[in-house]
Amino acid sequence: MTLEQDKMTVRLSVRDWIAIGGIAVTILGGVLTAYLHHDRLLMQIVTQQAAANERLNKIETRLERTHP
Repeated sequence: MTLEQDKMTVRLSVRDWIAIGGIAVTILGGVLTAYLHHDRLLMQIVTQQAAANERLNKIETRLERTHP
């Protein structure tokens, strides 16, 4: 990073931009990983809920047949 005295502006070097890019990629990668993990857990819950509903429907049908 260089500071120009006459204009009071800061210019970032290529190394600085690469570091900023690396930090951005790391953060985005972490967010994406967390999102995918969360999505996987939600799909597991949805699947288990569907299986439980199907099982409950079978039990209800069986009970209705035996106890009219």
